[in-house]
Amino acid sequence: MNLRVLGDMQALVGGRALELGPAKQRLVFAVLAVDAGRNVSIEALLDRVWDDARPADARGALYTYLTRIRRILTDAQPGAAAPITVVRGRAGYRLDTNPDNVDLHRLRRLAERALALPPGDAGRSALLREAIDLWRGEPLDGLPGGWAARVRESVRLQLMRVLLSWADGELLQGRPCPVADRLAEAVDHHPYVEPLVLRLMRALYVGGRRAEALELYARTRANLADEFGVDPGAELQELHREILRGTLRGPLTAVSAGQPRAAAALPLVTVPSTAGIGETAHSLGCHLPADLPDHVGCDPEILCAMRVLQVESPRSGAAAGPVVVLSGPSGVGKTALSVRLAHLLRPSYPDAQIFVGLSGRRSDPDDALDQVLRALGATDLAGLSTLDQKVGRYRSLLSHRRVLIVLDSPFSADEVRPLMPGGPGSALIVSSRTLLTTLPGAEHIDVPLLDRANATALLASIVGPQRLRAEPEATDALVAMCAGLPLALRIVGARISARPHRLMARLVERMSDDHARLHELTADGLSVRASIAIGYRALNSAARRTFRLLGYLGVPAVTGEVAAALVDGSVDEADELLEQLADGRLVSAIHGPVFGVPSYRMHDLVRIFARERALAEESQESLAAAIARTQALGVVDDTA
Repeated sequence: MNLRVLGDMQALVGGRALELGPAKQRLVFAVLAVDAGRNVSIEALLDRVWDDARPADARGALYTYLTRIRRILTDAQPGAAAPITVVRGRAGYRLDTNPDNVDLHRLRRLAERALALPPGDAGRSALLREAIDLWRGEPLDGLPGGWAARVRESVRLQLMRVLLSWADGELLQGRPCPVADRLAEAVDHHPYVEPLVLRLMRALYVGGRRAEALELYARTRANLADEFGVDPGAELQELHREILRGTLRGPLTAVSAGQPRAAAALPLVTVPSTAGIGETAHSLGCHLPADLPDHVGCDPEILCAMRVLQVESPRSGAAAGPVVVLSGPSGVGKTALSVRLAHLLRPSYPDAQIFVGLSGRRSDPDDALDQVLRALGATDLAGLSTLDQKVGRYRSLLSHRRVLIVLDSPFSADEVRPLMPGGPGSALIVSSRTLLTTLPGAEHIDVPLLDRANATALLASIVGPQRLRAEPEATDALVAMCAGLPLALRIVGARISARPHRLMARLVERMSDDHARLHELTADGLSVRASIAIGYRALNSAARRTFRLLGYLGVPAVTGEVAAALVDGSVDEADELLEQLADGRLVSAIHGPVFGVPSYRMHDLVRIFARERALAEESQESLAAAIARTQALGVVDDTA
């Protein structure tokens, strides 16, 4: 039996694809296949299959899927000498198989064998060609969820590097034609990956197709300008000039010491180290998510970040690279702003722009560091057993490069500190729900809610200004109900666009009921409720209870004295709990004290979520007692 994840998830027996069941079941199968031979804990399986929308019966559903997968495997392999099975262990579940039965692991083995051979060896190119032939399409194509998306992006980068290394090997041996044929298809799918374009231009020119090489450059330049407002990188521009001048003499002009540049950067295939690999400074390309063309607002924040981050050369005397931390409540657009900044800064950091998306939940401090090391070309992670060794390797790889790293949604500063650049040539952008105030030298920028004008502009960019002009009162009502939260506005825009035959006033009517508003703010995998829930689950039990009771109380602003009455504790304890909620961006401090003491307020949509949790998790007796304690302060009246 062969398992495939480099395309749609498949299990093949005798060339016949098995029926693997519904999407969630196939996702469970994929999780086990990607970690073939290793235990995957129950919690990890639940997180990877359901993300933050885990249903009440998720554990039971998971066991059902695992039972069905076992049955599929048993029925498909009668009498097999070494059948693939799912094994339950103390630490979770494991797909018990030779990893070579999974195409992703076979690709890694082939890459390891290739790296052991000299760059010009014909066997190296053959192994790399066998590896790229395993690539059938988008990895885990069609599988839902954040884990699948993260694996898809990581594996896509691995495949891209193998492809580039194969192309360099073929060019080194004077075979441009297969490179041109294979890379033309890849560039069609990935037109902004400059290392691909670079190899394809070279292959076209060396193969006698100069006009096509120049046309490709012109098309790439126009695409980059239209999409990102930037010019091609320095290496691509230099190749273009050499082709124009006719000074490009052969396939090795742009490689040093007879070694293809991409061979030094077979970066994301985790294999043992070979001497010298990954050390040469060169462009690793752009690995950022697409910029949002309809991004609005945050002009002062962008200017502030650009002043800190936009350096055309390493700063003289600077001890470390700049770090900017973008923080704000869930759904405010921190990730979108970090990606926007990264695209604007590409000319300042030409060697690589690397994006690492985390879950916002607690994880090992070196998980993010491992991802960045792979992207930078480190192929010896197995030999780096401690965090200090990995940090040292990271700083060594940055020492001769200008790299921009974007770290999205770390749980704590512990995940960020190892990635802070040790030298002045590179930079780090962090987007986080929490404040991360313990990062030395970082510039902290709050991402604000949208004002009414920008909120209306965002909605208009999604649904069209004509639609808004047709129903001005409904537009104003929807903008007010979204309360400046970009995530809510995008969801509302998606729902309006999907139903052009319905009046927006109908959605206004449905959202006017507080009990239904969060239910309405869900579309295409986006959910305001799920976004807020991430921050809620990160709190300790006392802070969660305070959050619930504040939502149930429902007043515009609270002080420590009010919170103390709610939770039946001291004012000092309540102040600390309010600060925890503020650090988690679930309440915000009001500038200027009310009644002479600090006060806090909740965003309208956060308050609705908090009230939901109060009704679901608190007893009526507990809620009544909390309200009664606040009545003595005059915060609420007897009818509350």
